[in-house]
Amino acid sequence: FCSASAHSSSGQTSTSWGESVGSARGRSGTQARGRPIRYERQFAIAGRMLADGVLWVGGSSGLARTFFEERVGPLEGERFICTGVEPDSPEWLLGVPSLAYVPLDLTSAASVGTLFQRLPHGAGTLVIGARLPLLGSGAHTTLLPQLGALVAAAAVAGVRRVLHVSSVAAADHLRAQRGVDEEAQLPPLSEYAGEYDVFKRCSEEEIGRACEAAGLPHVHLRLSAIFSNEPQCIQVRALALQAHAGAYLPVLLDANSSWNVCTALRLLLERLEAEAASVRRLYYYTRPRGPAVPYGEHLVAYRAAHATSPAVWLPYLAVAMLVALWHAAVRHTPLGRLAGARSVDYLLQVSSRDHTFDNGRIHRDFPSLAASEESLVRAFRRIEARALQRRRAGRRRRGTALW
Repeated sequence: FCSASAHSSSGQTSTSWGESVGSARGRSGTQARGRPIRYERQFAIAGRMLADGVLWVGGSSGLARTFFEERVGPLEGERFICTGVEPDSPEWLLGVPSLAYVPLDLTSAASVGTLFQRLPHGAGTLVIGARLPLLGSGAHTTLLPQLGALVAAAAVAGVRRVLHVSSVAAADHLRAQRGVDEEAQLPPLSEYAGEYDVFKRCSEEEIGRACEAAGLPHVHLRLSAIFSNEPQCIQVRALALQAHAGAYLPVLLDANSSWNVCTALRLLLERLEAEAASVRRLYYYTRPRGPAVPYGEHLVAYRAAHATSPAVWLPYLAVAMLVALWHAAVRHTPLGRLAGARSVDYLLQVSSRDHTFDNGRIHRDFPSLAASEESLVRAFRRIEARALQRRRAGRRRRGTALW
């Protein structure tokens, strides 16, 4: 696997990925159940330590998993609290030093109302990364008003800044986007057709209103498709299904690695704490630095990372016809009553339109970001290495249990 080094904004050099995965060294965290999970620091990207505590709402997501597994944080002396819908901490969080877990149901006013009384310590920064299904759960409408309540309660509890992990869906996923930047006007909300898109747009507005009312500096980071460490990552699984037989889609679709996004999150957290006034309200970060590429290039990268052989390219027109037939069936037959069918149709419709964004603002404001970026080939190799590491750890645990 890749062993290239990356440099931090402070001039430090990372250990290689190969050394990190293969090393027997590392720190083990304490846990309430199960066996400790070892984590290694892959990169040293931090320019400064986060003095205030960080509360990450939605911190059991695939993006958060990369943040903690790859040791983007917490660094020594930093304190993080994660919340998730799970009643107990996910196993992969148990070995992370200086991290606490608190369950939170963002669709429940009672759960949100008591959150800050249940925290083990205070937090100066609130990260909001709410996770919901794309369609059909009904949770979008019940969660939305709780976002404002969460921000208001956070301000009373001493939170001083907010980082919202948002999505390009806020700009309407079901219309083509080419080179869109932060200054572009959003379409009228009445024209949005996707439930998820409406939710992301309204989430930004609700969080923004609540932050303005409380006088809290805040930023929205709009992300595209992300290839993450989460074993069930839908983006990685989609490529895995096409590893041996798939079409080269010519549609321009921005996609990024979760490591790159976590690097951006880290830099934003540091800047917000040090000089919040210099941080813009909105950033796009949708791909590694460079020109936009077709979705087919992501499949090329996946196949290269896994040395896939044989690999067959299917005719694109055949795939386009299947997408059109599925869309028609969802719209005009009882199939459309099924939430899963509508979710698949939504994803297929999104992937049949160009979605590219101008990432110039975040690179200008955070010039060290580009030096820490990984390519998608490297991302896929890193993700597979982590998966191999987890499988080996699982076999060791099962072997120990037998004894």
